[in-house]
Amino acid sequence: MTERYIYLVKRPLYMSSTATNIKPTVVNLVASTRLAPAIDVVQLAIDLNIEYEPEQFPGMVYRVASPRVCVLVFRSGKVVATGAKSYDDARTAFQTLHDDLTKHGYNPSAFPADEFILLQNLVVTYDVGIPLQLPALSFTLPMDKTEYEPEQFPGLIYRIDNPSAVCLIFSSGKCVITGTKSLGDAQIATEQVHDEIMAAMSLMKNPAPYQSE
Repeated sequence: MTERYIYLVKRPLYMSSTATNIKPTVVNLVASTRLAPAIDVVQLAIDLNIEYEPEQFPGMVYRVASPRVCVLVFRSGKVVATGAKSYDDARTAFQTLHDDLTKHGYNPSAFPADEFILLQNLVVTYDVGIPLQLPALSFTLPMDKTEYEPEQFPGLIYRIDNPSAVCLIFSSGKCVITGTKSLGDAQIATEQVHDEIMAAMSLMKNPAPYQSE
């Protein structure tokens, strides 16, 4: 009988990263809270000299210069901060808006405690530090978690279950991880991506042969 060889990929379950220098960079933090039972956004836009076109988008865009954060203000009193680089940046932006509401007589609610300022999404980046062969990587990473259609998008999409996150992996070695709702989860997700990529590259360099009958 002729012997045939195929490559069998065996991957250990993720436990914890062995790397100690994994430091993702926060590039966008989205947080939300409520500053009032209701806000007259049309009048607020007039008072603050902000262009507001509700027929295009229901939220008024309130921009804070330092830190550079955009806050979307809705009639319901809900506000969403985007573009922040940290939780403190989002909180500061909310406080700045709260001060403006008070100054212009809108009588906002008491400024919310930290537990009522909710993180909705974190986007972090991480650089593996080496170029990546995405076509080979797409066959080595778990296929049920991997999408790679270079004609439609230049990056490889890799999904993580726990914590829930989506990672965009590029041939430069840069990774963009989104979908987590805490800094701890973002760190864990980054470590998982790093370990999966390193394990896949090791398998590509040293594939384990499997002898079939």
